[in-house]
Amino acid sequence: MKVKDILATKGPQVFTIGENMPLKQAVEYLANNKIGVLLVLSDDGKITGIISERDIIRELSKDFANALEKKVSDAMTKQVIFCEPDDEINYIESVMTNNKIRHLPVLHEKRLVGLISIGDVVKAAHKEMKIENKYLIDYIGGNVK
Repeated sequence: MKVKDILATKGPQVFTIGENMPLKQAVEYLANNKIGVLLVLSDDGKITGIISERDIIRELSKDFANALEKKVSDAMTKQVIFCEPDDEINYIESVMTNNKIRHLPVLHEKRLVGLISIGDVVKAAHKEMKIENKYLIDYIGGNVK
């Protein structure tokens, strides 16, 4: 299974925020949309980072009283790891595990086409395993002709 198979089911929607917006706005977007990350865009629409709940918590731990008034760019992760639609799910799972990240933006020919989460990867792997198990059970039971 590939990233594009997940996106075919999930869809291409990605939530974004401007890098100069206050962290308070990021918290509101995350809470209102029940999501864990926002891609951060510059004024000209280029991806400059990603901000997660964890990034915001880290900023709060440094300066609780003033953290939510800081800019998104002050708390975001600047080195964004991307994947491509043709990447295999096993590879993506490894990238997420090794880098301790839970979300990957998906780029195709330098264009953003979606975002996948570790939950999406686990769900896809589970679905694939159920299908394989069904085929094996049918084969062992002699139901395959």
